[in-house]
Amino acid sequence: MRVSGQLAVIAMLGAAGYGGWYAYQGGYLANAPVIGSYFAKPADQAAGPARGGRGGQSGPATVEVDTVKTGRIVETRDAVGTVRAYESITVTAKVAGLITEIGFEEGQKVKTGHLLVQFDAAERKAEIEQAVAEANRAVALRNEVAIKLERAQALNRTGAGTGAQVEDLTAQVKSLEGSIASAQAQRRGAEARLEELSIRAPFAGRVGTRSVSLGAYIPPGTRITSLDDLSRIRLDFSVPENLLGRLKPGQTVKATSAAYQGRTFDGSVTTIDPRVDATTRTVKLTAEFPNPDEALRPGMFLSVRLEVTTKEDAVVVPEEAVVSEGLRQLVYPVKDNKVERRVVRLGQRQNGKAEVVEGLQAGETIVVLGVQRVRPGAEVIARPLGSGAQESQPTPAANRQQPSRSSLNLPQAIGSAFAAERK
Repeated sequence: MRVSGQLAVIAMLGAAGYGGWYAYQGGYLANAPVIGSYFAKPADQAAGPARGGRGGQSGPATVEVDTVKTGRIVETRDAVGTVRAYESITVTAKVAGLITEIGFEEGQKVKTGHLLVQFDAAERKAEIEQAVAEANRAVALRNEVAIKLERAQALNRTGAGTGAQVEDLTAQVKSLEGSIASAQAQRRGAEARLEELSIRAPFAGRVGTRSVSLGAYIPPGTRITSLDDLSRIRLDFSVPENLLGRLKPGQTVKATSAAYQGRTFDGSVTTIDPRVDATTRTVKLTAEFPNPDEALRPGMFLSVRLEVTTKEDAVVVPEEAVVSEGLRQLVYPVKDNKVERRVVRLGQRQNGKAEVVEGLQAGETIVVLGVQRVRPGAEVIARPLGSGAQESQPTPAANRQQPSRSSLNLPQAIGSAFAAERK
């Protein structure tokens, strides 16, 4: 197509578009058959645009406002942790021996001193009896020599005895006293070795599965079972090192587990590791939790929320009142029914509330609902939050200008619905 033909087509399309726009603005399309109902204007718009704003709004915008209050804001940090028992050991054999008694059931809860395993103790008991016999013999000999020593000392005082005899008997008494002490030490050693053959629970807790059987001969170091104190548990987790200056024992820790949906476990920090991990730049914390029902088990994975700081009188506003503009956060205070635009700095967000660290004071009134309809310096109609302030409702269908009866029924209905939606 030549250039002149292309220019002619463009001119025709432009003339047609201008003519359509002119017809729409003048209301001529509303009288056209079939399509006229699509361009019908409501009665309140046919009279022309309303006074005082864009988009057909008249007068000040209606907004819902609320008074800035103070409330409790808790700064928290989330982490993950691993559960371990408050006390936990692996019960092993200290000496070799033949198992003659197993005093627990797997999974049983035991008290301190409960007998877990007994080894064959016949040899140890014989050693004790032998040591006792040696001690008794030495005591008897010492008593006999002590009597002779008393007689020799009496004769020596009268001149009938000799000093050499007294000295000899004195030396015998001391030697026998040494024998008595040695026999008693041997007895105590045999009793201690006998105790090694009885393995008892060092603390109250719950035993695990056993790895030995009755009548088995086991060498030293053999695992027998495990023992865990689950009345309380310890939870190990880590937080970034930038919190180190605000960490202290006693801070509240809340934990949740996928095994117990909807349940929260409350504990507190007991230990702060004095070292910072050079690889992860984190600080390891240990928290303790009461566990009376033993719901938490060693090795479980928990989601942790550490309460770092608590502010009882923080300035808080509804999150709906805060408008983000790039990196800035804005709120719209209202004073004397006029809107102000103000930049604020936010802190924590909790339960639909936002903490305002800077830029707003308690007691001020701010726009909560309708912030998209206001601009700085504009007048508004302020209503309390929750009063249900809404935009003006569309004009009832009964008051609208009805299309001509000569038009088709179906397009008329569609055109009325469309006009109502546009309004």
